[in-house]
Amino acid sequence: MKSITRSVIKDQSIYMLGFGLWMGLIFPFFTLLLLKLPASTVLTPLYFSMCVIAGLVVGLANYFIFRQVVYRFLSSMAERMALFQKKFRAYHSAAGSGEICRTEDCHLDTSSADILGAISEQFNNLIDSVVNFVEAERNVDRFLDNLKRSLRLEDIAAIILEAFSEYFGSQGSFLIVLERGEFKLVKSQGVDIQEKEIEDSFWLELLKQNKPLLISKMESDTLHLQIGIGKIDPRYIGLIPLKYQNQDIGVCGLLSRQSFHRNFESLEARNFVLQATPFIYNALIMKRLEVMAAIDELTGVLNRRFGLRRLNEEFERSKRYRMPLSVAMVDIDYFKKINDTYGHQAGDFILKTLANLLVQNIRVSDLVMRYGGEEFLLVFNGASAVDTYQIMDKLRVMAETMRLQYGSFDLKMTFSCGISSYPSEKVNDANGLIQQADSGLYRAKEAGRNRIVISG
Repeated sequence: MKSITRSVIKDQSIYMLGFGLWMGLIFPFFTLLLLKLPASTVLTPLYFSMCVIAGLVVGLANYFIFRQVVYRFLSSMAERMALFQKKFRAYHSAAGSGEICRTEDCHLDTSSADILGAISEQFNNLIDSVVNFVEAERNVDRFLDNLKRSLRLEDIAAIILEAFSEYFGSQGSFLIVLERGEFKLVKSQGVDIQEKEIEDSFWLELLKQNKPLLISKMESDTLHLQIGIGKIDPRYIGLIPLKYQNQDIGVCGLLSRQSFHRNFESLEARNFVLQATPFIYNALIMKRLEVMAAIDELTGVLNRRFGLRRLNEEFERSKRYRMPLSVAMVDIDYFKKINDTYGHQAGDFILKTLANLLVQNIRVSDLVMRYGGEEFLLVFNGASAVDTYQIMDKLRVMAETMRLQYGSFDLKMTFSCGISSYPSEKVNDANGLIQQADSGLYRAKEAGRNRIVISG
């Protein structure tokens, strides 16, 4: 219908009053035909006037009823929308702090069981959709901002697991990554997972399918969530394959007692997951580059550059906490003769064998580095010179008694070692430790090799 006044409400009043006037004008003829009253009684100015006045009164009454019901509803919707816009602008002005709009402030009453109730429900759904979208954007921005501040794989994994747990609604989570064809556990939260229980074939197939796997309504499982003071069995497990530019990265696992908040297959959920994968991929690349830069290619132990950096860190820590620190300088006996007699490949074999022996028989907290040529430097945290001597003498005997087969040759290997320790009057820094250990090594070789000397 074409607007008369460009105002729906004014048009409504005109139509209602016009309809009342029309009914007042035709009502006398209606009574004349239906009730068969005398024309002299009906068709008079007074009766016409009374009918027109009655029609106008009914039209006006209908308009006021419309104002009290429909117009009031529309005004309430306009007020809620204006309030939502105001809060939305304030939310953006405050850089996303606080909340956009509470339900009791922005929602309409949906108790009316008619079209007005349906409109109210759709209005509330629209408001909720906008709020959820904005909050999701805020969470993603906060998520990405936290990720940008981190470089270490373990730190990134912690941020991702926390964000995924909040987004999907889980009480336990874990992240495993694919490195050199093997899956390794990076981090777990609220769930106890043993790395030895990870079967590569299952996770490889999951990455191949490239679809989230949801295991729901489980009766029991060997996995347990650690929450508060006890453990609970998960009833829902979600496994999300992680890929970046067709590169297999790993799998994120989420575990919950209740059903998850969101559908893993939804576009919103997939986009949320995709935000995380580049950071995991970059962290893996960084970790591989760090390992490549820090590791001696032949022996697999720390190279001199990174080994000395770690030694300096450990020395400063030892000074700060007044803890003992010892180093052992190791040199393979008659190494040049081995190279000259059996070739450099045989020498490489001896180097790798000794490096492997050293690494496998010291603590995880201790360090082994290739100092140069056939020399290795070992760093023992919290160990005195006597403690270090006992460890190195055990290693010396192990090396001496090893029977090595290289091709058709039977080889023997011994080493000499010099030990120095801090605190000591002769040691002021890490370089002093090395110099004293080197002095002990020189004395061990002068004394006939295959022996250990404590210097200073």
